[in-house]
Amino acid sequence: VLAVNAALPVRSLAELVAYAKANPGRLNYASVGNGSSSHLNMELLKSVAGFDAVHVPFNGSPPAVTATAQGETQMMFAVMQPLQPQIQAGKLRALAVTTAKRFPLLPELPPIAETYPGFEALAWNGIMVPAGTPKPVVAKLNLEINAILKDPDVVAKMNAQGFDLIGGTPEDLGNLIRRETDAWTPVIKKVGLKID
Repeated sequence: VLAVNAALPVRSLAELVAYAKANPGRLNYASVGNGSSSHLNMELLKSVAGFDAVHVPFNGSPPAVTATAQGETQMMFAVMQPLQPQIQAGKLRALAVTTAKRFPLLPELPPIAETYPGFEALAWNGIMVPAGTPKPVVAKLNLEINAILKDPDVVAKMNAQGFDLIGGTPEDLGNLIRRETDAWTPVIKKVGLKID
């Protein structure tokens, strides 16, 4: 989710980009650390939208969200769960999501791709085991994990935190990792990002 400090006079992605272009050097953005997805997402947005903003890295979500809610930084990308209390308190405003299409759990928020076609930045989690783990063990773990991801209680609890459970095969996860690597490598190289 792309969120801004509620005092910023913008209510859409287009307004944010126009404001950033009209006020060069005045916007800062928080991230949960150098090289994090929140850092990369903003660098990608800056690149496609053609505006500039100063990166302020924090050590994790809580201080980054707090800084944005208090106006030390004006915007950030994060998963919904740490943003939600500040959005509900009126300190942050959610503008858009980074999924290619409307996110089922936040259907009121437009995807950035509606303004900048092709923009997609997924926040995902996967479970991995050491290389060389026997295939029957991998298959059994995959079967059990997928069953857990379909459990109505688990789905309800995870959806409440903003997570859409997908599941899949080990091959699906491998393909996702390859796609993500191919998509983000040029962004990382372009801006010379390094993890501290």
